[in-house]
Amino acid sequence: MAYTPPPHLSPSSIGTFEQCPLKFKYSKIDMLTDDPTDATLLGNFVHDVLENLYHLDAVDRTKNSAKQIASDLWADGWSDRVTPWVKGDETLRLFRWKSWWCIENLWKIENPQELNPSGLEHELNGDIAGIRIKGFIDRFSSEGFGYVISDYKTGKTPKANWVKDKFFQLLVYSHLLKSTGVGDAEKVELLYLKDGVSFQTEVTKEMLKEVEDKVVSVKERIDLSCENESFQPNKSILCDWCSFRKVCPAWRS
Repeated sequence: MAYTPPPHLSPSSIGTFEQCPLKFKYSKIDMLTDDPTDATLLGNFVHDVLENLYHLDAVDRTKNSAKQIASDLWADGWSDRVTPWVKGDETLRLFRWKSWWCIENLWKIENPQELNPSGLEHELNGDIAGIRIKGFIDRFSSEGFGYVISDYKTGKTPKANWVKDKFFQLLVYSHLLKSTGVGDAEKVELLYLKDGVSFQTEVTKEMLKEVEDKVVSVKERIDLSCENESFQPNKSILCDWCSFRKVCPAWRS
């Protein structure tokens, strides 16, 4: 009996399938939970702080406000979410410092008081070539004749020749902004907070067509894998950070 494909895809699930089809099956078809890591928790905490910061009036978006937001969120539940996975006082202290460094580095990239966000953690639910796609935009703002879609990154800044592939998620969101009637994205940007640098690119029709072609191609491969009940593991250095490694046949002794 064939597997049932998930009812929708997201940019991250598309990336997961390309990284390792078996990991995609574990998470999106078998619905196994992926344990949080220090890195994912840090990223989620920083995103939460910045979302709250940009909900403030522009004049109030200061470093002191961000520090207070971080402190309040930590006391209101984030401490309980993090401490089961980040163990030890020193490790926990380092986690909080790394989080703050990322938050503080936002001011190296932009002046939060000069931005006027149109959407924060905005949910998108639409179709690309008839394929249901869901996702959340960290932030999009009005600029010129279109929107700028911004994505916060707390991980390692990629080398310049690897940046192009990192725009895929935001180009998917650009396609969905247009197809759902919100408007056209003029530009997308990646904000690497760990180092306080950003990468930007203008959105073109050719880019959106490439995104559409890739979504269709990956969906066809997912459907074929479901039909054949065959999701192959792909061993790589990324396996070191995969919580499914303990059940993966590629790593059984």
